[in-house]
Amino acid sequence: MSTNTIVVGVDETPAGVTALQWAAREAELRGADLKIVHVWQIDAAVAMAGAEVPWMAYETDARSNAARWVSETIGAQDANGQPRRIDVVQGAPGPTLVEASRDAAMLVVGTRVHTGISRVLFGSVSHYCLTHAECVVVAVPTTSTAERSDVASADQPVTA
Repeated sequence: MSTNTIVVGVDETPAGVTALQWAAREAELRGADLKIVHVWQIDAAVAMAGAEVPWMAYETDARSNAARWVSETIGAQDANGQPRRIDVVQGAPGPTLVEASRDAAMLVVGTRVHTGISRVLFGSVSHYCLTHAECVVVAVPTTSTAERSDVASADQPVTA
């Protein structure tokens, strides 16, 4: 059973900002609740090195950054003056967002241009969500010209 909630996955990238702005407007138009989810991960190199990881510091930093991004992008309160709901979760972005949207009416994610080897290495969170979520998924393209500049070279071979 879906609720009248829109879940949006956010990060500090132009794609994440664009998705957040779109989802906030859509939630206001629909009179829906907006659930903002920021997923963070420890860098794979740090984890594989066996280094002692200060989990609490990472999580505190992730929460602080997410609150700042949201406040700077759409404000700390919604149209009714209520504080924004921001969930900060450690995990893999795709599966975590799909789980967060299990009872939602909609999941909103930003899209970025991945070409060649970067698509293979990093995958696509938006593709994962589109193929695994049980609710409507909206993949919002970025409006950033910095990210779109990669589109011009998308048909070029990747060299390493």
